[in-house]
Amino acid sequence: MIKYGSTLLISFILLFDSAFCQDDFLKVECMVSPHSIMQGNEGVLKIKIVVRSGVRISSNPEFMIKFDENDNLSFSKIFFAGSELNLPITQEKEGIFLDPQKEIEVPFKLNESALLGNLTVSGEVIFTLVFQDNWSIKTTQKFNAGFLSSKNYKRKKK
Repeated sequence: MIKYGSTLLISFILLFDSAFCQDDFLKVECMVSPHSIMQGNEGVLKIKIVVRSGVRISSNPEFMIKFDENDNLSFSKIFFAGSELNLPITQEKEGIFLDPQKEIEVPFKLNESALLGNLTVSGEVIFTLVFQDNWSIKTTQKFNAGFLSSKNYKRKKK
C-alpha cells in the first residue's frame, strides 16, 4: 500500500512539474542573422523574449544573458546585463520592470579557424519573474540558435 502511495505521489509531482514549467510563463526565441556566415565575418544573434500576460520581468535583481563557451565564436563579453542591452523599462509602484518588446541584438564574430557546417550559439537568460500577486522567482531559461559556417576563400595576389 505504501509502495503504491509513494508511486502515486511521485507521478503527481512529475505531472505537476511538467504542467507548470517556466516555458508557460516566458519563452526565449532566437535566431542568427545572416543564417550563413563565412569564417572571419560577423553575425548577429537576435533574441526575442515573450512573456505571458500578467507576468513581468523584474529589473532587480539584474536581468542577464550569458553565453556558453564556444571556440568558434567571439563575443565582446560572455555575459550581458540588462542595463547594457538598453532594454526599455516601466516603473510602477511595485518596482521597476523590463519591457521585453524590443528584440535584443548581440553581435559576434565567427573565428577564421571556425569549423565548417552547422554551428550553434547557446546560452541562458537569467531573470526574475514577478507574478500578479507580487510573488517572484529567479530562474534561468536556456536558448540556442543554429547557423551555417562556410569557408572564406580569399584570393592571394601573386
